[in-house]
Amino acid sequence: MPETPGDPLPRGAVVGPFSGPRAAWGEHLERAAERYGAAVDWELYDDRGEAETARQIAEAVVAEGRHALVVGHFNSAGAAAALPVYRAAGLPVLLPLATTPGLLADSAGTLLRWCPDDRAQAADLLAAVRDAGHTRVAVAHDGGAYGERLALLVRDAPAAARPAVPSGAVVSDGSGPATGAVPVPAALTGPSPNVLDGPDVLDGPGGRDAPALTALVVCGTHVGAARAAREWRAAGFEGAFWFTDDCAVDEFAELLGPVDSAYVARMRGGPEAHVDAAFAAATAALAEDPARTGRTLLAAVRAHADRGFTALGEPEPGSVGWDFVPVPVPVATGAPVRTGGRHGRAYDVIVVGAGVVGSATASALARHGARVALVAPMDGRDEHATAWSGGLVRSFEADPYLRGLALRSHHLAWGPAALAPGPYGFMTTGSLVLCGDADLEQAEKGVAELNGAGVPAELLDPDVLGARFPGLSVDGVTAAVWEPRAGYADPPRTARVYRDRALAHGARLLPARVRELDAPPGADRVRVLLEPGGPVEALAVVLAAGGGTGEIAGHRLSGADAGRTKSIRYGFFHHPATAGLPTVVDMVSGVWGRPQLTGEAAGGYMAGRPVDEWDVPPGGLATLTDEHVAYIRRGAAARWPWLADPATRFLGGRQGVDLYTPHSRPHLGRERTGSRIVLATGWSGAGFKTAPAAAELAAAEALDVLGDT
Repeated sequence: MPETPGDPLPRGAVVGPFSGPRAAWGEHLERAAERYGAAVDWELYDDRGEAETARQIAEAVVAEGRHALVVGHFNSAGAAAALPVYRAAGLPVLLPLATTPGLLADSAGTLLRWCPDDRAQAADLLAAVRDAGHTRVAVAHDGGAYGERLALLVRDAPAAARPAVPSGAVVSDGSGPATGAVPVPAALTGPSPNVLDGPDVLDGPGGRDAPALTALVVCGTHVGAARAAREWRAAGFEGAFWFTDDCAVDEFAELLGPVDSAYVARMRGGPEAHVDAAFAAATAALAEDPARTGRTLLAAVRAHADRGFTALGEPEPGSVGWDFVPVPVPVATGAPVRTGGRHGRAYDVIVVGAGVVGSATASALARHGARVALVAPMDGRDEHATAWSGGLVRSFEADPYLRGLALRSHHLAWGPAALAPGPYGFMTTGSLVLCGDADLEQAEKGVAELNGAGVPAELLDPDVLGARFPGLSVDGVTAAVWEPRAGYADPPRTARVYRDRALAHGARLLPARVRELDAPPGADRVRVLLEPGGPVEALAVVLAAGGGTGEIAGHRLSGADAGRTKSIRYGFFHHPATAGLPTVVDMVSGVWGRPQLTGEAAGGYMAGRPVDEWDVPPGGLATLTDEHVAYIRRGAAARWPWLADPATRFLGGRQGVDLYTPHSRPHLGRERTGSRIVLATGWSGAGFKTAPAAAELAAAEALDVLGDT
C-alpha cells in the first residue's frame, strides 16, 4: 500500500559518527533518537568523526532549512568546523558529548553544551592519579591531533591538581616508547613545566624510563590509545594506565587486552545520560510547541533541561563532572586480541545515489529494519538525473519488462492514492503514447494488460486523436495508447519524500562521493571507499548512481561497461494551441511533452527532442541556449505545429544527463551470482515512472544478500 503522511512532526538533525573508527560513540545518539522519535523526526547524518564531512553536513542542513535544531556533533573537531555554519543561520545546537574547551566562544546564544570539558577532565584526572598515590607519572598520546591536545591539557593542568612527580612529568610524542617518550629535566618540574621544549627522545622500546613509571596517562581515541598502551606495556611499563574519556566505550577493553590496572575517565553518570538528557529536553520543548525556532526554542530547551546553564551555554559549575572507573576485564574468548580497531559498525546496506531510485530503495530497506546509509554528495550540485527529469508518469511501455515495472509502480505510488497532488506533486493530465506500425502489436497487448490490472487505457485511431487534440499533428501515427489517469509528478519532491521516509525509519545520510567498491569474491562485506573520508563497510551495496555509475571503480559496470551517458533537453513554451493537450510520448519521432500546470512556467507546454550528445559528465542546468531552443522547435514542430509560430513564447528550459544501456533496459539485480553488489542503474531516460517498482526489487535483492550472510 502507498505510504501516506500524517501531521508532520518537527524535525531535528542528529549528527555523529555512525560509521568509522568512532562509531561506538555514535551508538549513544542512535539509541536516543530511537527513544525520543515519537514526537520528533530525528534525522541521522553520519559525519564519521571527520571535520570536513561535519562541515558539509552543516551546510546541507542549513541549506535545507527544515530542521528545528541539531543534536551533535560528538567529535570536537567536527563541531568546531560545523558550529560557525549553524551560528550564522541562527540554528540551535545541543552538544551532548563534544568536550573541547572554548567551543562555545562567539556562540551568539545558539549553543548548549551538556557535558564537562577537557580542561576539567585534565585537572580531575591528575588529581585522581595523585590521590591514588602515584609518584612517577608519564603522559602519552596516540599520535593524533586530538590526543596531543589532550596531553598538553594534562601537562598544563593547575599545579594544585598535579601529583608530586620527583623527576618531572613526561609526554610521549604519540607512538609510544618505541619512538619516544619525552622526559622533562628536573629543573622544569615547577607549576607549569614546558614539557615539550627540547627534550631528548628515548631510544627504542626498552628505554630506561618505562619500567620506572608508576602511572601512565594515555590520551587519544579509544583505538589509538589502546594501541599506544600495548606498545608501552611491551616496552616494560608495569604501572597503572589512566585513559581519557574517548576510551569509555564497551569495545575498548577488547582492544586494550589484559592489563593489571587500568582506569578510564567517564562523564559523571555516563555519556549515555548526557545524550539522553539533551534529547529529552529538546523533545519536550518541541512537543510543547512544534513551531518554536531559534533562541525561543533554545530558551524552552533550557527550561526543560535537568541542569542549569551559564549565559554562554556551558553547564553550570558543579552540575557535571568526571569520574574514573576501572576498565572492565575483557571476557576471555580464546580469540586473538584485536589490535586494529574497526572501521565502525558495518551498515547492513549502503545505497549509493540519492535520486528517486536510491532514495526509494533506502526507504524500502529501512522500513524492513535494515541498518541503511544513503550515500551521496551534499554539495548542492544535483548531479543525479532525478533533479532534471521531466517527471512523466504512465503505465504503458512498449517493452514488456518496463511495462511490468511501470504497472507495479502505479500500484505502489502513482495510483489513485497519490493523485492530485499527493506527496509526489502528481498532476493528472492524461497520457498519449503515439505508435507507428511497428509498435501496434505491443500497444494492443499493453492496453489489454493495463485494463486487466485496473489501469484504464484505450487505443485511439488517428482520426479520433486529431479531433480530440487539435494542437497535435497525427502525421505518421498508426494509433495511440490513451491513459486518462496518467500525467506527471515532481521528481525532486518525490526523491525528497522517499528520502524522508528512509530517515524516518532510521536510515543515515552519509555525504560523500564513492570512489571504489572493494568486494573480493567470498568476502563477507563490501568496503566502500569514500571521498572525503576513509572506508566504510556494509554487508551489501545497492548501486543507484545513474550517470555516475561508470566513474565508481570495483564493480562489473565500472568504466564503459555501464553504458553511455547522454544529454536530455527540453523547453517550456506558451501558445493558445496548447490548451487541452495531454502528456505525449511519440515513439515515431522520439519527441515528448506535457503541460506545465504549476510553477514558474505554469500555463506552458514542455517539449523535448532527443539530442545526439554522448559521454557527457553527470549534472544539469536550468537554462538552454538559443541554439538549443531552435533545435527543439525545428524537430518538435512536426508534432506540435504551433512551435513554428513566431508568437510562441519560450518560458525556460532544462538539460540533464542519464545513463543509457545498449538494450535500453536497466541494470537491475545482483551484478553477478553471489555478489554483494546490487545494481539499480541505467534507465535510458525512463527511470522516474518505474522507480518505485525498481526500488522494491533492488531492496529485495539486498535483503537476499543479508539473508545469505
